[in-house]
Amino acid sequence: MRKFMILLAGMAVFAAAPLLAQEFHEGQHFQRIDGPDVASDHVEVVDAFGYPCPACRRFLPHFDAWIDRQPDYVKVEHMPIALQQGWDLFALAYYTASVMGIAEESHEAMFRAVHDERRQFRNFDDIAKFYSDYGVDKDSFINTSQSFAVDAAMRQNRNNVRSYGIRSTPSVIVQGKWLVSVGAFNSYDEMLEAVDYLVAREAEKLDLDEDDESTEESARQTDDEAVEEAAS
Repeated sequence: MRKFMILLAGMAVFAAAPLLAQEFHEGQHFQRIDGPDVASDHVEVVDAFGYPCPACRRFLPHFDAWIDRQPDYVKVEHMPIALQQGWDLFALAYYTASVMGIAEESHEAMFRAVHDERRQFRNFDDIAKFYSDYGVDKDSFINTSQSFAVDAAMRQNRNNVRSYGIRSTPSVIVQGKWLVSVGAFNSYDEMLEAVDYLVAREAEKLDLDEDDESTEESARQTDDEAVEEAAS
């Protein structure tokens, strides 16, 4: 029995080996792009999505789980993409919600409304009614969508989409340099492994170290404990 278990363990390691040894290559798994400059104190990861996109809805839980595993130096941004007719209204809605401070809390809910609940959003008025569930007045949401801040965000969005050369969603952009598209992979998890590879590579170039952050956090905790002990 013991020999059998050892054999099974060996087979499991052998089966996992291709996954552990997965290699990613420019031109096959990710493309070099000419995006805007990114600050050198973090690695930026941009989630290019569309609320009406079924693949983006399926990708969401995988990406959310991925975000939870990232160190502090990884900064995640969402970027709505208007690849098809009507998607521009949802991009406008996202930036309006962002200006009003409700984009993050309503992000998953909008996906659920479109794909799970099959709610009909025939125009921007319907979309504004959805966001009224998040403590904003419908008319105020519509007025904000016409503001300078939202217009500037939409203009920047269109410029970025052109610079990134995005042709499908979901896609992920790392550090404004690398475009990772879902079509190059067999699964969302494999796609995110490629993102991990690029994040690690960019972090190494910037000399960003998760262990350093942990050390700094431990030092802060030690200082806090010392202060509390002195006070007592």
